[in-house]
Amino acid sequence: MLSLLLMPALAQAETAVRLVVDGVEIETDVAPVLEENRTLVPIRAVTEALGFEVAWDPDTRTATLTRGETTILLTADNPEVLVNGEPVTLDVAPAIRSDRMMVPVRFVAEQIGLEVGWDQETLTVLIGSAAPAAPTVDPAALALVQRAQEAENVRGTGGFTMTMDGGMIVLTSEMSMDIYQASPDESITYFTVRMLGEELSSAVAVYGEKMWMKDETGTWVAMSLEDVVPVDPISDPTILASLNPADVSWASVTLSQQTYEGTEMQVVTMIVDEAGFAELLGDEGMVIGEGRMELMYWFTADETLHHADLLLEVAVAGPEPVRMTMTGSMFWEPLEGPVEFPPEITGAGE
Repeated sequence: MLSLLLMPALAQAETAVRLVVDGVEIETDVAPVLEENRTLVPIRAVTEALGFEVAWDPDTRTATLTRGETTILLTADNPEVLVNGEPVTLDVAPAIRSDRMMVPVRFVAEQIGLEVGWDQETLTVLIGSAAPAAPTVDPAALALVQRAQEAENVRGTGGFTMTMDGGMIVLTSEMSMDIYQASPDESITYFTVRMLGEELSSAVAVYGEKMWMKDETGTWVAMSLEDVVPVDPISDPTILASLNPADVSWASVTLSQQTYEGTEMQVVTMIVDEAGFAELLGDEGMVIGEGRMELMYWFTADETLHHADLLLEVAVAGPEPVRMTMTGSMFWEPLEGPVEFPPEITGAGE
């Protein structure tokens, strides 16, 4: 009788497995188990080890896992799963064991790009981040953007919306820009920022081998270009366009053909992901928990820049993480007539 009572427990012990994520063994209150050659782990192990947030609906016995842009809905004893709203059928359905929701760990991990291995001798599931692919840099694509940055007698107009989400407080600001460029060495940019019902206007100019900034009093202040503190691509994403292919190993730069409002155009797409931010920003990149920046430059048939789109999403790590999102576009056209610089700038050398 004792042997019969112990048989189920012994069978479960024989199929109990270990879970190791990036070299660290994950302890769980209910051990992962093998069912039909699939490893099921308690939902808590998935949320803590793989960075998911979980919501549990006891009425429908459904768990909702969320991580970044991935949302997975799993229902106990139902092999059909929804991934971002799309149905996927599993070989083994999620199950309730010892009052714990058990889910297939391989399926969940692979949905967020992780690699899953199996050690038969130690019955261990090994989960690790997939090795990032080397970014692609198309020299022809980068050359198009560099020529656009060096363009003469052009005007750019557009704007951006930025949202800072600290959880309890969400701030949204809008910035409009008006750029007049005679050449890369002679340009003036007017900014208007609107936030919390307030409006602030400013301007920056490059003229006479100096950078000029308009302060809050409306006075133009000059500084040597050598004294200008270099900015990072989060503060000024356009600096990506002036780099050589050898300098953008942390970014992907590709060229494609796409249609905009019925017109076929060449599109240069620059993408910087989390790994790119870490390499680009060095020690400062450690503050970015998650990050992605995408710049799309649209060129007409004669290789003239028509407009550029920006999408920037970063999460600043910390006790209270802050997410920042910036989106917007700049449109370009030929400039008719010379750039009109204020007399404070043009007459400074007299």
